[in-house]
Amino acid sequence: MKVLVAPAVVEDDEGCINSLAVEGELVIDPGPCPCDVADCEAGYSFIGMASGQLTTQAVVADLPFVEIKDLWKMVVDGCCRECARNGNAAKMMRLSRATANRWPVGSVIGRSAGYAFVQTLGRGT
Repeated sequence: MKVLVAPAVVEDDEGCINSLAVEGELVIDPGPCPCDVADCEAGYSFIGMASGQLTTQAVVADLPFVEIKDLWKMVVDGCCRECARNGNAAKMMRLSRATANRWPVGSVIGRSAGYAFVQTLGRGT
């Protein structure tokens, strides 16, 4: 299954890094999250499913051992309680899958104003 994962941490010339999430960690594309919880204020970020840390980039990966039911549980567990309760987790799950399926494996995805866009197009399938 195609999913989004955190990229390798890269530091730019000004000392800013692209990710606080762990490299390879599954990440959620929250889309424009309607809740006011700080962890979900991610108009320019993806959210790490295990760490809850933000990353400004995600990489499309093919993880054949991840099944839809496992991904669903990780998304619900990775969301803030408000989003898990109000059904926004289901929307995040659909959006994360749609984002991963939109581009080839290896593509680097960024976010701006709540929406995903491709930064570098991958060559995978």
